[in-house]
Amino acid sequence: MSRLIAPLLALAMGASPALAGAWLRAEGGGFLSSTIKVQDDDDTTTYGTLYAEYGINPDLTVGLDIGSDEGGDHKGLAFVLMPLSRDGLHVAFELAAGTLDEGAALRPGISVGRSLSIKDLNGWWSVDTRARLTTDDISLAIDTTVGLKLPSETMLIGQLQHGGPIADPDFLRLSGSVVWPISAGRHIEVGLTTGLMSAEDFGVRLGMWRSF
Repeated sequence: MSRLIAPLLALAMGASPALAGAWLRAEGGGFLSSTIKVQDDDDTTTYGTLYAEYGINPDLTVGLDIGSDEGGDHKGLAFVLMPLSRDGLHVAFELAAGTLDEGAALRPGISVGRSLSIKDLNGWWSVDTRARLTTDDISLAIDTTVGLKLPSETMLIGQLQHGGPIADPDFLRLSGSVVWPISAGRHIEVGLTTGLMSAEDFGVRLGMWRSF
């Protein structure tokens, strides 16, 4: 099954990513997504997330990241995004604070991204690096994404996820999604994941996106 998923690494979405990362929201602009993922390893598990962003002004985006992650930890984080560079290469700083598995947590991060073009298609690439700090542990994560937007407005997303707690072996996961527009500002996401190292064998992700 992983052989079918691997080609999705090269797929991605439009010139401006859904989750802001290195690109902040326009003033008054927002994004909301709800996602459910079912993953198969030794046991079949399900988790869900609610993610929101809103542009306060050109130099400040705020948001919420609520739900649970692949490890089953419950999270409730509020975050801010601030630009460090917009000259061709976009760089942004993120600071999130809240709770993780009922304990206090901080999540600082740096995102780097740039628009790209492949023939007549617009796209982008980004690298998001985050540290997760709790009273019990420190973990690091690096997500590398490449993206393209098709003429039909269908978006294709591919991501390589790497990281894990400092005291444990790193995980490596490959993720790919297709996102279809269903109306103005509304999209449906269907995705697959596969673990390459110390991660789940296989996963399916379903999501709803709303931009405003």
